[in-house]
Amino acid sequence: MSLELNNAEQLRAWFRGCPALSDGNRFRMDYLAENPTEYALYAVPSQINYRENVLGEEVPADIQSINYIFASKESYGSDVEQNLANLGFYDEVVAWVLEQNTLRNFPTINEGRIKSIVPTLTAYPIEIGSDAARYQIQLRITYRRV
Repeated sequence: MSLELNNAEQLRAWFRGCPALSDGNRFRMDYLAENPTEYALYAVPSQINYRENVLGEEVPADIQSINYIFASKESYGSDVEQNLANLGFYDEVVAWVLEQNTLRNFPTINEGRIKSIVPTLTAYPIEIGSDAARYQIQLRITYRRV
């Protein structure tokens, strides 16, 4: 049995370093409960890039991307201030992700060395209930295969 963390675990641990996230809130994988506030990472299908080698064979390209969704369940309703605060939280998360890119502070993944982690979709409420909503952003991780 390998003690190595998989990509999702590495990314989840990296996200825990974001000061906008509360240490007291749960951080799950591919699941959010009904009640606010908690966070989750969702694996998203990602295309595998191929290239042709000198023998004419299709082989995986050196540069690849994998996608994840970072989501949270937040209090939501007719209170404009609360809904603005939810979007403000995501502004902070996006700013932190972009700062980590500038600092080249990335998690380790098994497939290679990360070159960037960038948001590819802005924050928006995807599931809205009477008193809670699921907000999310999408992230693309670009890496060089080892």
